[in-house]
Amino acid sequence: MKIIHVTDSMDVGGAERIIALLCRSQRDQGFSPSVQCLYRKGSIGEELEAQGFQVNLQCRSSLPGLMSSLYRVFGSDKPDVVHCHNATAAIMAAIPARMTGTRCVLVTRHGLVRPFRVTSGEVKFAVASHFCDWVVAVCDAAKQNLQAAPFAVRDRVRCVYNGSPPMMSSHSPSFPKRGLTLLHVGRMAPVKDQEKLLRAFALAKSRTPDLQLWIVGDGPLRSRLEELAEELGIASATQFWGEQANVAPFYGAADLFIMSSVSEGLPMVLLEAMSAGLPAVVPAVGGMAEIAKLSPSVVAVSNPTYESLANAISDFASDKARYGRFREAARNCYETHFTVEQMCSQYVSLYTCSRRLPKTLPKWSHSR
Repeated sequence: MKIIHVTDSMDVGGAERIIALLCRSQRDQGFSPSVQCLYRKGSIGEELEAQGFQVNLQCRSSLPGLMSSLYRVFGSDKPDVVHCHNATAAIMAAIPARMTGTRCVLVTRHGLVRPFRVTSGEVKFAVASHFCDWVVAVCDAAKQNLQAAPFAVRDRVRCVYNGSPPMMSSHSPSFPKRGLTLLHVGRMAPVKDQEKLLRAFALAKSRTPDLQLWIVGDGPLRSRLEELAEELGIASATQFWGEQANVAPFYGAADLFIMSSVSEGLPMVLLEAMSAGLPAVVPAVGGMAEIAKLSPSVVAVSNPTYESLANAISDFASDKARYGRFREAARNCYETHFTVEQMCSQYVSLYTCSRRLPKTLPKWSHSR
């Protein structure tokens, strides 16, 4: 089976990591995956190239130019599957794939997907989705948002949970642990709301002095967050590790994983933490609330203010007897729902159950 993944870029990010995992797993199963990048190859794309995968960069800037170029690629390569990742890729690739006779065309929306707003991008995606056999959401919350959109192809929307490779390491970072260690992994950007995380940590530490926080990742807000840690008086207990090529040792050494995002689909970092047996405190947004229903090891905080996050941290710190049970529950939930093998198997099932849609434009109807 020849599979072409289409994406904006292969820069570092959750969707890009999923594409790389799919490519590796699909090649291991005897399939022939490749990647078409619309705008940038990125570091993950270069890594895939070094591993022998075909990763092509489109050299067009306009929508007609990109669609025409992809039409030629699909017509020449004759893929069995075109797998679009996120809205822009579907807008550019779904129609050319259908016009060249690709057997299965699908799109995965990797984020939470906000309730439909009348924007040019979402209207274009609505058109493109009618040329797809399947529209995939990464959590039930995103699935509901996709199905609620005007002109949605509701009967084609499916949920496929992300999968993550297990985070296993026998090595600990050189920074010494002091008491209960909280771990946060993520880019430092507004949607991750690490300011709320720092304020929650400061409040929890005022109640339980024997706490420390590790933050792994980088981004535009790092200097501001480091300044805030100083202002809150927690700089000595907060370690900013920056971007790390290998995060497994951090998962292996920490005691509690924590997130503070205002929006998430199904974050890979939470799945990684669970694979390492880490209990977690997270805001009840997107797929994280669903994971909390699957495992007692994940505490999803409703109405997540920094005070409520601090309370959840304090509750955990005051009852360490639960730690062993939570570690086992986290691993069990990961192995039951979130392995790479399960994710890939579900996608292959969709690839082989295409709807063989007509190539004509859809009729727009709210009742569809």
